Amino acid sequence: MLVYLYSFGNMHQAKLNFAFDKIPEDFFYQPEINIIDYGCGQAIGTMCYVDFLKSKNYNQQIKSVTLIEPSKKCLRRAALHSSILLPDAEITTVNKTFDELAEEDINCDEDVPTLHILSNVLDLEFNISKFTKLVKGRLKGYNQFVCVGPYFGYEKKDFRMEDFAELVGGDISFSKAFGKSQFVEGKNWTCQVVVASVGELEEDLSTEVTEEDIKNGEEDKFGVVYSRDGKRLLKNNNRKIDEYEIRTGTKVICNQAFLYCISLREIKIPNSIVCIGSNVFQNCESLQCIRIPNSVRKIGDCAFCKSICEITIPNSVTRIGDGAFTHCSSITIIHNHSFVSHNHMLVDVAQKKLLRYYGNEKSFVIPNSIKIIGDCAFNGCSTLQEITIPTSVMAIGSKAFENCKSLKCITIPKSVTSINDSTFSGCKSLQHITIPDSITNIGKGVFAFCWALRQIIIPKSVLSLGNESFFDCKLLQEITIQNSDVKIDNDIFGYLGTGGVSLQHIFIPRGSMGHFKQMLPEYLWDNLSYIKKAEENIENKDTDLPF
Repeated sequence: MLVYLYSFGNMHQAKLNFAFDKIPEDFFYQPEINIIDYGCGQAIGTMCYVDFLKSKNYNQQIKSVTLIEPSKKCLRRAALHSSILLPDAEITTVNKTFDELAEEDINCDEDVPTLHILSNVLDLEFNISKFTKLVKGRLKGYNQFVCVGPYFGYEKKDFRMEDFAELVGGDISFSKAFGKSQFVEGKNWTCQVVVASVGELEEDLSTEVTEEDIKNGEEDKFGVVYSRDGKRLLKNNNRKIDEYEIRTGTKVICNQAFLYCISLREIKIPNSIVCIGSNVFQNCESLQCIRIPNSVRKIGDCAFCKSICEITIPNSVTRIGDGAFTHCSSITIIHNHSFVSHNHMLVDVAQKKLLRYYGNEKSFVIPNSIKIIGDCAFNGCSTLQEITIPTSVMAIGSKAFENCKSLKCITIPKSVTSINDSTFSGCKSLQHITIPDSITNIGKGVFAFCWALRQIIIPKSVLSLGNESFFDCKLLQEITIQNSDVKIDNDIFGYLGTGGVSLQHIFIPRGSMGHFKQMLPEYLWDNLSYIKKAEENIENKDTDLPF
């Protein structure tokens, strides 16, 4: 068994990861699922799915695993692997061949989706008609089938995967076969994948609201507008409402539904709600406490207001939008295992993502457990002067440090590859920033309104500079651009040019004058006389060119 894993484990994982990536994304946002692993061997399929969820930062719980395998030794090993990886899941073992399976061996749940994994089994010799009839007769609720195996090259057994999917009544969303070296270059692995589903996932209702929606909606006696089917709370027209109980049966609270309801101090959310949209409770200045029921799975961007001091996040929540707690300066989270409030931080444990920092210290060290700094995570932290970002951080979201007006210096670790839009916009005290040679992209408005910034080095790794990157940088005197092929948006200083005043030198690599003259805006060349002088003396320069 160990030799088998050593010899073929990487191949199986590559095939399964490819197949899992073809599952419709909505499936991964189901809060919990069951797994049936057919011909499971040592539970390679189940193990690979658990690893896939972690690699994609999906916070999905596996309620139960049914392991079907004719080899007793492999089945014992499969149960061991599954119980270690999934200590909270119910593990059921079935020691039978496919021809021996009975109805009681295959069980699906009406309310919990089932993932059926068939890895390297459908090409084996067994009665596929009998097996398919048995499986089809036991299906309940939503069922996602993932079938992978070798490809033999138009042999009869190459058609068994699609035959199975069609016979079971599946809607095939992906089907493809790869010959040697086609699946992974340089490997003699062959691969066949079929992904299919039976049933429908719970309806994914939109949180966007149109004028037509409002026109066709129904307003209750409190001034709150619902869709005609009652599934969506669209808007509140009564900003003087002080307490409100949302109708039972409502599924979605739409974007901005209670925006600027400054008198709202109490809101009761029923156990039917599955999604809270973006900006729902923004500027609800009297609202201090919210209890989110365990039916909710998604919370949108910037959902809550600054007055919130206590909130319950149930285990059912699998996605919290960026900036959901941006303005919540005194919040205390009643947390679950996935979202934790600690040391003035709100952290998504599953994604290792810092969602919001709400402390008032002058300096802060981000812990090594954090991999992602979310959008707006430090937005508006006016007292913060110094921040230490560990090498564990792989990504920094848009507007992450926007309007940190006291922030003076920052070093971005080499683990980060991109600086997203408006990351440091409005950092009026920022004097020094170190950009590592791992950065390939600098987004729009990244250093806009950084009034204290005097010089900056853009390393050779950077391939693009976004619009208004240095808009209104009043004291900026010197820019060094080390990549002779960097793509520069025409308005890196904004429509109003350099914003004033101080820019004296732009250093570029020798021999790249033509490229930069084409890339940089005309007003720069027309207004800065030293550029023309440098152009005249280009032949005499032995180092990078200041112009």
